[in-house]
Amino acid sequence: MSVEFLRATPLFHDLSDMELREIESILREESRPGGATLFRSDETCSELYLLRKGFVRLYDSIGSVLATLGPGSLLGEAEFLRGLAHNTSAVAASDIQMWALPDSDLRRVLQRQYGIGIKLSQNFGEQISQLEDYLVDRLSKTRALEGAPSRVIAPMARSMQPHRLQRGRFLFQSGEKAEALFLLERGALEMQPAPSPEDPSPTANLIEPGSLFGVLPILTNKQYEASAFAVEESVVWALPAATFHSLSSQYPLLRRALGRHSRGRLSAGDQTQAVVRLAQTPLFGRLEPAELNVVVQRLVLQHVPSGESIFRLGDSSDALFLVDEGEVELTAENESGVLEELARVGVGSFFGAMSLLKGEDRLENATALRNTNLWALYRSDLEELAGQFPALRAAIDQTAASRPAPQMDSVSEERLRRFPLLARLDANDLGEIGRHMRLAQFRQGEQVFRAGAPSDALYFIERGAVRLQLLNGAGSWTRGEGEVFGEKAVLSDEPYGQSAYAETNLELLYLEFPGLDLLKTRLPSVAADLHRILSQPVGDGNEHSGPPPPRTASDPSIEAPAGPAQRRREAAREEQTPPRESGADDGGWFGRLGVWGKIRLALVVILLAYLGIVALPQFLVLAF
Repeated sequence: MSVEFLRATPLFHDLSDMELREIESILREESRPGGATLFRSDETCSELYLLRKGFVRLYDSIGSVLATLGPGSLLGEAEFLRGLAHNTSAVAASDIQMWALPDSDLRRVLQRQYGIGIKLSQNFGEQISQLEDYLVDRLSKTRALEGAPSRVIAPMARSMQPHRLQRGRFLFQSGEKAEALFLLERGALEMQPAPSPEDPSPTANLIEPGSLFGVLPILTNKQYEASAFAVEESVVWALPAATFHSLSSQYPLLRRALGRHSRGRLSAGDQTQAVVRLAQTPLFGRLEPAELNVVVQRLVLQHVPSGESIFRLGDSSDALFLVDEGEVELTAENESGVLEELARVGVGSFFGAMSLLKGEDRLENATALRNTNLWALYRSDLEELAGQFPALRAAIDQTAASRPAPQMDSVSEERLRRFPLLARLDANDLGEIGRHMRLAQFRQGEQVFRAGAPSDALYFIERGAVRLQLLNGAGSWTRGEGEVFGEKAVLSDEPYGQSAYAETNLELLYLEFPGLDLLKTRLPSVAADLHRILSQPVGDGNEHSGPPPPRTASDPSIEAPAGPAQRRREAAREEQTPPRESGADDGGWFGRLGVWGKIRLALVVILLAYLGIVALPQFLVLAF
């Protein structure tokens, strides 16, 4: 009798006889007298009632009658299926007979017969909460979410909706914007990559039940890189993109868990963009377009959520990275054990290359500052490509040799005396500074430091020129061989006020702590010279909207870098030139007056003479 009664109820009308018997097996028959309360507003809804005989009145929170329900009605359906508390009260208007469907028993049935839950969800119009436990279990067994806590998976499971896909139909096609990620419940799908000139007939991959797919396009906000085709009738669970992004902002661990195992090849559009970007880099710029196309086939797209580590100091170097979207911060500990920022890497820039090319462990930490998409080229692929393309091998060798390594030996006295700032120091002081000096080399256009970074070094230009650029873009200027930069921030212990870029290929000596302490505390003459440099217009950055005029040795306003011989000649001239006496300065102040100044002075003298010779005696006679 209850089976037929269930079949007549809209919620259960399309269940099979076997499924209806499953529901019938957990129904509990109950009777209540007239006036009995079935449930109250705000009580937990733990049972669904199917009214068989009699009538029930529903009341709102202030006691007003909302409706009277008769045989065949469901009581508390919406609250029961959504896992909410009752928002009405139910009182028997007469003696009643009913069946009760306990929530806990329905959840156990759905663990065995998930199809019942799908049908109930479709009939109800949204996923029922009792199906959540089943989906949490399914999702937690996928590779992408393995190990993720249930509290993170449950909101995702609660928001997924089932979809039936007929055989021969596409779920989505390559190149379409990613609208959802999917869990295959039943059936079979083929993922068919888009053909390319390099691979006109790519191999399709079979998606098996229990697999989560379409994850990487959702994480990266990119298009589907392959088409999903149903080779047999299938059922999939779908989580819409907008819902996922909302959930991932509430539960950051969800994005991290999915991003940890999500990798994929670049789409056709990204490959085209990657060829352009690689051609602009020193490492790959020598390759022909056809060779660059081969390289981008090896690039791997990966997503790193905000705050997530990409690699850490001491990790093995297994890949180099190019930032597709987002931003990466590179940090390391200084000699005092304080974590300091080394650089920020933006869109189109590489990082992690040097340790990979030199075969060293990571020398810094890399962390995503916001949700970031990376293109990774792994060591095995790079080595294979270098074997194919001699130009790439030559670029790798040159790049590995050209980047800075710590200066193991002390910088010689002769090299240091080329800098006017250090020229007056004695040999002992120069030797101590030389032990703290380090060498760095930069290619044209590379960044030495950025505005706002901690001021951890003073830079001495040995060869080339550097451009200093204000953060707001209002001005820039250059400094050349023999000059220093970064001095203002170092002296004030403030972050760098400008960004520094290599105007040409650049060779620098730089001084970090404790060498900087040596300059500022034990060598006051150098500190005074640094303050003098600060007082000069060039380098202040506030007066110039563009680069300063060319600096030459004949420019009287600027000291040209001088070698030791030139400094000795200048010192000799100073000793041979007698000092000027006071007042002997090209005719004195009268000689420097202009024509009108001399005329005005003559009139004043005549007036004073008149007053003294004529007017004053007459005044005295009248007075006495």
